[in-house]
Amino acid sequence: MASVDCFGVSTSTEFEDTIELERERTAQYLEKMAALGKLSAGLAHELNNPAAAARRAAGQLTESVNKLDQLAIQLGRHGLDGTKWTRLQRMAEELSLRTARQMELGPLAESAREDTLTGWLEERGINDARELAPSFVRAAIDQDALDALCREFSTDSLGDALAWLSQSLAAREMLGVMGRSTARISDLLNAVKAYSFMDQAAEQFVDIHDGLENTLTILGHRLHGVTVIRDFDRRLPAVRVFGSGLNQVWTNLIDNAIDAANGTGTVQIRTSRDERHIVVEVADDGTGIPADIQSRIFEPFFTTKAHGEGIGL
Repeated sequence: MASVDCFGVSTSTEFEDTIELERERTAQYLEKMAALGKLSAGLAHELNNPAAAARRAAGQLTESVNKLDQLAIQLGRHGLDGTKWTRLQRMAEELSLRTARQMELGPLAESAREDTLTGWLEERGINDARELAPSFVRAAIDQDALDALCREFSTDSLGDALAWLSQSLAAREMLGVMGRSTARISDLLNAVKAYSFMDQAAEQFVDIHDGLENTLTILGHRLHGVTVIRDFDRRLPAVRVFGSGLNQVWTNLIDNAIDAANGTGTVQIRTSRDERHIVVEVADDGTGIPADIQSRIFEPFFTTKAHGEGIGL
């Protein structure tokens, strides 16, 4: 029984309850900060990859443009007329589109084609044949196309024309890398903004699928090797919720499912309607929860993970 002092204030049980409540609040705060740190680190990793790719492509593009300028001067000295310049430019455009649609070859097939084209180029006295061949293989240039170029260009100008074509393909490829990389960065930033409901009211009508997709984007660094199956009922109506708080729920559920899938399994997310309620289910193909601890899974801060792993919620 709680004791009462002369002022009528409980001095035992209520004090202990207050201490316990503060302890739980502190633990919750620390767990949230730890989860936020992991989320931030993962997002930084996801942003770093496309940023590094764009920076690398920009450097390579500068080199290609400089070489294109030098080769254009060389071709001008060969007396290249407007018709042949137009032919080269159109061929570069066509091959660039073909490169984007080209199926990836296996290592052996790609190596065999490179050797064949290298031999063809060396037979005609083309300098840097081994440097030119890989870009032509990626563009699916065959010997018939090269033979056609031979008929249009003189022996003196053929090497520079092929080098110009190779550098043009490389420049277009680098532009594509930069475009895809910056688009990825933009998508990630938009997902973060939507995930956190930045500059928006705390409570509003939201489509739960938007929150789930944004959460999957934020957790993208953890999904490599994991198959995500979406079984969404897109007919579900918008619901009035605290959007950022609900996204934290999705984060906890999906993050735990990824852990259970052990980085190589399957995570399935299903949405449906049950009369006046919306149902969201997150399942994984992990080993499941052992029977001897199933009764404890809703205890505050109960976890089977090692210290520093998981999010503790």
